[in-house]
Amino acid sequence: MDAKRLMQELGDALGFELAMSKQGTCAVLFDDDEIVFEQHEAQLYIMADLGPSAGRSDAHARLLEANCLGAQSGQACIGLDAQSEVFTLHRIVDGDMPYTEFEKILTLFIRALRYWKEWLSQPAPEQALSPAATPHDILC
Repeated sequence: MDAKRLMQELGDALGFELAMSKQGTCAVLFDDDEIVFEQHEAQLYIMADLGPSAGRSDAHARLLEANCLGAQSGQACIGLDAQSEVFTLHRIVDGDMPYTEFEKILTLFIRALRYWKEWLSQPAPEQALSPAATPHDILC
């Protein structure tokens, strides 16, 4: 299934019409989490902001560790948009896939997004992850 059709199926699952713009983009709010979808040829980019990066140099090493091979990011990629001063999360998927597979990828993306948004919302000294609340437990 191509990216446009995946977005139509997502809209059906959410209960409203959803379509890509002429520019190949679409933004969807999942509760308070905005996710932007952007089509580039056969690929669909799934993107979201995690939170402000200004004054958060303390988070860089932890986010790089989480980003390594996608192990603690739900197979997505954590990045830094230096111009906007925000940490980002994105994943690129082949738009030609069954909707059920796309839904699994999107669900994992949303879980990772919410985990890292919550983590970044905590004051720096309190960011130590307890063994009971690791990204692996939340994302797997």
